[in-house]
Amino acid sequence: MAQVRWTRDQLLVAFNLYFRIPFGRMHSRNHEIIELSKIIGRTPDALAMKLSNIASLDPAEKARKISGLKGSSKLDRKIWDEFHTNWEQLAFESEEAKCRLAKLPQGNQELAEFPNGPTEAVRETRVRLVQGFFRQAILSNYESRCAVCLITEERLLIASHIIPWSEDEKRRADPSNGLALCALHDRAFDNWLISFSESFELLVSSRLKTKDAVGVHRAAFLDLEGQRLSRPIRFNPDPAALAIHRAKFDTLSS
Repeated sequence: MAQVRWTRDQLLVAFNLYFRIPFGRMHSRNHEIIELSKIIGRTPDALAMKLSNIASLDPAEKARKISGLKGSSKLDRKIWDEFHTNWEQLAFESEEAKCRLAKLPQGNQELAEFPNGPTEAVRETRVRLVQGFFRQAILSNYESRCAVCLITEERLLIASHIIPWSEDEKRRADPSNGLALCALHDRAFDNWLISFSESFELLVSSRLKTKDAVGVHRAAFLDLEGQRLSRPIRFNPDPAALAIHRAKFDTLSS
């Protein structure tokens, strides 16, 4: 029997999952893989194998010398390149593909109702889908803990953009443009009260270095100054993006 080729929608959904879970969970017993395989019409074994195919394209997995990686197809490589060229667009397309395959009403059908161009409803849908992808990818990349203080309560964690959402549309869903930070460190990072050095060490603004710093203020900032950012499992923070953030931090701190 001839092997049925993967459709673009099926591959988009597989890539979406790949960027949201660590390599060690890419097996057919993972409940996420089992549930997603039902949506895309493939077996858990087939989906797990496809994730292994995708991993063969990933420099992070090659660097770790993961054994058992399989070869990828031309379409796999094409979609990999598309994601890395425009994360925002492909995050949206992959979430939409999942909606189509699952026959959910909030996805492609929602867009089909507005054929004459973007509307507020369409924009809200796109933002919601892209933000959801970005959050899951970032929390997975940092194993659901703050990259500064290591807190693991997900309800306190933010997928923080290095280059702000409003400044670069293509990088809105780029995992290398994000950090997992607790709400306190996220707010400090967004206001350039903290940043990170070229070697990923925590920098603390002079505005936070007050003589009367006590309690959480001291523990969250002054006591952690110079500590290295927690190492992500796949996507390292983009040094160029951090340099842009650090330049404004230096200006505001002086």
